[in-house]
Amino acid sequence: MNPPPLSQSALSAFERCPRRFYLRFVRRLEWPAPLTGSEQEWERSRRRGERFHLLVQQHALGLPADRIARASGDEELTAWWERFRRHPPPAPEGTSIRVHTELELEVVLSGGQSLVARFDRLEVSGGPGGLLLDIVDWKTGAPSSREHLERSWQTAVYRFVALEGAGSLAPGPVAAEGVRFVYWQSALPEEPVVLHYDAAQHQQARQRIEAAAADIEERLAEGEEGFPRTEDIGVCRYCPYRSYCDRGREAGPGLEFESEEEEGEADGWLAPPGDPEPG
Repeated sequence: MNPPPLSQSALSAFERCPRRFYLRFVRRLEWPAPLTGSEQEWERSRRRGERFHLLVQQHALGLPADRIARASGDEELTAWWERFRRHPPPAPEGTSIRVHTELELEVVLSGGQSLVARFDRLEVSGGPGGLLLDIVDWKTGAPSSREHLERSWQTAVYRFVALEGAGSLAPGPVAAEGVRFVYWQSALPEEPVVLHYDAAQHQQARQRIEAAAADIEERLAEGEEGFPRTEDIGVCRYCPYRSYCDRGREAGPGLEFESEEEEGEADGWLAPPGDPEPG
């Protein structure tokens, strides 16, 4: 059984529930579980987040994003956009050389697996100490703490992929210390979370990612039996694959969605294969 391309969403799903990873990323099944009212609202918010990403990209291209935002008729989207205009993320510490938006970058791990990240914004700049890489990610869901973001799969994967793939982005070598990750959250636009990087963290990310990739590889050799259901029933409450596991067709009321797997990735879990994917 061939391994699927890995991403922060895939690794997050695998960590939470091997079965969910298998159904979504290996078998690529659509889900039979109906959407509840809470899930439908979450889906609307996700689509609004996609439109915000598009506005930022249009702005970067010099298009009249202000006028587009006002014409949308969506008050919340317009409010996000106004916050972005008033409180943009911090500028790079060096002189800008190249800006990439909605960039997908792929690297190959030591075991041969493909690891993919899709960056909202990745800027190459030059400073006194050498070349710099600034990653910026737009978050329009519930805000996350610095501690959560520091340990998230998204942070580990994006910084690792940016540095490993820097040869295709920058006109020269980039040190780990030259990578900076900025999370801009629409709920806290004045308080962006800025995470710096170093060689030790890069090595830790490599070990974490490659250990998970090796575990997946071993389980794939076992087939479906290698991907059991999680023992944490709470994880199943908002899983769209829950009916495949005989753990109900309706989600429990009043629970919050997990954010790491669903946001900031090119394969939002409510979108079936072939549907437009969020940025």
